[in-house]
Amino acid sequence: MEKVRVGSAMATRWTDPTMLLIIGLLPGGLLLIFLSLYLLFTSFYLAPVPFALVLIYWNFIYHAGQGGVETEKFLKFNDEKLRKTYATSRYPMCELYEDFIDGKIDWNKDCEGGDCLKVLDLHRDEFVNYKVTWRQIKWLLVQFVPPSWVESTHGEGSSSFKDKDSTRKEIAEHYDRGNDFFNAFLGPSMVYTCGIFHNLDQSLETAQFNKMNMICEKLELQKGERFLDIGCGWGTLTRHAVKEFSAVGTGVTLSKEGKAWCDMKNKEEKVDTNILCMDYRDIPKDQIFQKIASIEMAEHVGCANFVDPYMMGVRRLLQDDGLFLLQVAGLRQGSNWQDLAWALFMGKYIFPGADASTPLNWYVRQVELAGFEVHSVETIGRHYSHTLHKWYDNWMVNQAEILKKPQYDARLCRLWEIFLAWSTIASGQGSATCYQILCHKNLYDYPRDRWCDKDMVSAKTRVGVGVATHMQSKKVR
Repeated sequence: MEKVRVGSAMATRWTDPTMLLIIGLLPGGLLLIFLSLYLLFTSFYLAPVPFALVLIYWNFIYHAGQGGVETEKFLKFNDEKLRKTYATSRYPMCELYEDFIDGKIDWNKDCEGGDCLKVLDLHRDEFVNYKVTWRQIKWLLVQFVPPSWVESTHGEGSSSFKDKDSTRKEIAEHYDRGNDFFNAFLGPSMVYTCGIFHNLDQSLETAQFNKMNMICEKLELQKGERFLDIGCGWGTLTRHAVKEFSAVGTGVTLSKEGKAWCDMKNKEEKVDTNILCMDYRDIPKDQIFQKIASIEMAEHVGCANFVDPYMMGVRRLLQDDGLFLLQVAGLRQGSNWQDLAWALFMGKYIFPGADASTPLNWYVRQVELAGFEVHSVETIGRHYSHTLHKWYDNWMVNQAEILKKPQYDARLCRLWEIFLAWSTIASGQGSATCYQILCHKNLYDYPRDRWCDKDMVSAKTRVGVGVATHMQSKKVR
């Protein structure tokens, strides 16, 4: 039911794509089955009629009128059957990425040099449509089936199960793919989250340094304070908090590969951090931290678990006068069919368990339900687009080396190519975005005057209150 909750959160009205899918798959599907069963027992020969009518509408009305385009200007067909089907017809986006990943099509070198990002960014509306196909319907239906049953029949399972074993499996399949794989696009910083660009000519490493500085500044992190990073990945933020702000850093990750990288970098950089390889639900409850961050990890906990145990767990670990910064990927409210196509692609192939990636209002509601008061929210989605573009550039340079390694194949590399390209576009145009939410416990005696003192109010060059002027003057690389 996680996908239903996310779809409901994305919709503004019942006519929005996500609600139409929910209505079509649930009450619509049940009505179709009920009607066919009724006819089966009353007029046997009429039982197939409802399904036949749906198929006629699907094939000859819904998917009709897509011809009259020159798809071969943009794509090179490696499959003759696909060429006959789509050479002069619009390509459903969900079929296009499946066929590209499988190597059945390539980008035409005569169009933008065959660059995936440029072709999709500049020309996708000339040859693509975003109509739903049976392949998407089948995948969505699978989300209602327990993983143990689905895996034995379809080879893929529902991502709606958020127990510890399912979460551990989900994280291992993605994040334990190999540190060399992630290094090929993340670069030396090994930060798998949105950077912050002060100028667009800055490097990816500088943008990630800016982001980590910004997080520590928003948290007003002080020397000697206990800092917790939930979902620390490769530990870069945790090490930054220790090196640049003299905090006592603890990171939590479920990835064994990530933990190994953290330990290696601690020795290499002579930084003392405590990296715990465990589920967020297993963080020792007797530990209390003055400052906590969770950077683009919360999406993985699921809608049902978001308030409790996730946010309530953070509340128990946070000192009463402490601060918590939540950075989360989000989706546009009232998403259209194009937005939905990207979200379904991400849900199937990249982050299957990131079911709590929603519009901002849903996040704020959950934070408040857990007993937090929101101090500030900042949307940094455009920064994410530039971050993803840097990752894409890195990947296009390094994927040939990755392909030389036996554990990685062409299908995986092609998947990452279209993932990074399409995500750059989605976050650039607002289909997807990223939020930073700074909050604290909603207590009567919380020291709210911290944002009233002249030394703790933003400098004149910035808008808002909450980043200390003495921290803004901190040297940024």
